[in-house]
Amino acid sequence: MRVAAAWLVAVAGVLSYGVARAQTAPPAAPAVSPAPSKAPAASKPASPAAGADGAPTPPGTRAEAEAAAAQQAAQELEARVIELQRAFQALERQRASSDDVRKRLDELDARVREQERREAALTSGGDGDTSVLQFRDNGFVVRSPDGRFLLRPRARVQTFYVGELASLGPMDTADADRSTFLLAHAEVILEGHAGSPAFEYRLQFDGAESPMVKDAFVQWHGLRTVAVRAGQFKVPFGLQRLTWSAELEFVTISEAMRSFSLERDTGLAILGRPLAGRLHYELAVLNGAGALAPNNNLDLAYAARVVAAPFGPLPPGEGDIEHHTRPLLHVGVSGYYNLAPTDIRVRTNNPAANIDLNADGRVDNVAIWQGGFELRALWRGASLQAEWFGRVEDPGIAGAVRNYWGGYVQAGYFVLPTRLQVAGRLGRSDMPLYGATADEHLRRGPRIDEQSVAVSSYFRGRLIKLQVDYSHLSAPDATSAPDIHRLRAAAQLGF
Repeated sequence: MRVAAAWLVAVAGVLSYGVARAQTAPPAAPAVSPAPSKAPAASKPASPAAGADGAPTPPGTRAEAEAAAAQQAAQELEARVIELQRAFQALERQRASSDDVRKRLDELDARVREQERREAALTSGGDGDTSVLQFRDNGFVVRSPDGRFLLRPRARVQTFYVGELASLGPMDTADADRSTFLLAHAEVILEGHAGSPAFEYRLQFDGAESPMVKDAFVQWHGLRTVAVRAGQFKVPFGLQRLTWSAELEFVTISEAMRSFSLERDTGLAILGRPLAGRLHYELAVLNGAGALAPNNNLDLAYAARVVAAPFGPLPPGEGDIEHHTRPLLHVGVSGYYNLAPTDIRVRTNNPAANIDLNADGRVDNVAIWQGGFELRALWRGASLQAEWFGRVEDPGIAGAVRNYWGGYVQAGYFVLPTRLQVAGRLGRSDMPLYGATADEHLRRGPRIDEQSVAVSSYFRGRLIKLQVDYSHLSAPDATSAPDIHRLRAAAQLGF
């Protein structure tokens, strides 16, 4: 492009020089009449300056014609120079635009390298700070001077008040209303690496829940975009359940997610974030029996989740507290398969029900297929997320196939950036209640609908906040509290 611009400049210079010469050239000298010839008049050639009648053209007229021709040529050259100048200016603008794009790419590359340097410094001590204890804005870190050992402790306390006004169901002998204070979470998280930054760990305990042990796994992160995890962790299924409950827009997850949640399990997982985090996947092989439980049959469970973020990875947590100035979007799919021991005895309240119909000496299994679709978008303090779930339970010869589905849509907006947020949620879901007793199936009914709104005040990020939410929950076929108006007010402090 620069060669073409230089060529245009050279051509423009030549043409400008030609125009100047044409405009400053002296007028042509008058023609000199030739000496009379001694040849006969019949053989005398016509004079080049003669007119149509053979008479000679006056010298002044010929000079004016040549001057007019020169002026016309000068005008044409000037028009060509102007046209070439415009083309040159267009090329200059294009070159400036290309230089601007290149400059921005260089700036982004520099920012990425700086971020990588900071992350490497945090985990390996490469920033030159050899302090054993380092305080940061979001907590503190304990590490060895050589960076081989690192501990990042975290803690959170969440308590809330809940009040419910419920309608009477057929099984209710008294009002199902309640008003109480609850300790929702009292958790401690220990994470970091040991021996090398490639060997990571995470321990999470919550004294307000049972069982107390939540996450407990080790992870090898020797490759840049791939990690291998072993231990107890959340089953990679769904968006909202994989979000840390401290970073939700509402006090708790939606009723639809609760109905299809797979909670935690023990197993092995491969995690990857190729394409600079624009693609994220988790593949897991699990016991299929739940938290802190060994496998209850010979079959293992399998789970997978794949998420694509074409405009760049989204931060963890719900809502757009970061107030992103350009839109961010991710879409994902999840799948799960497990062969679970039949729950026919508790489901039918019949302790004598046959649990070995194929007479192979083993408890019959129910094939469980579960799938999900998720969407999340952020822009300028506004957030949108939605999930859809589907589930098929196939007991084989023991009974008919059971199908369930559910989903929710949730939106939020920061009225005051980083400080005050409002949010709304709509959901509808079947309730599989696998392994629940017959009485619980009757009490809760086969379906639940949710309409909720929330107001949250953030004081420092997502971990220090006050929340108030209201929900209308209805389960038309439930025999206990089929219609509930619920109000919750929560306070949370963490780092």
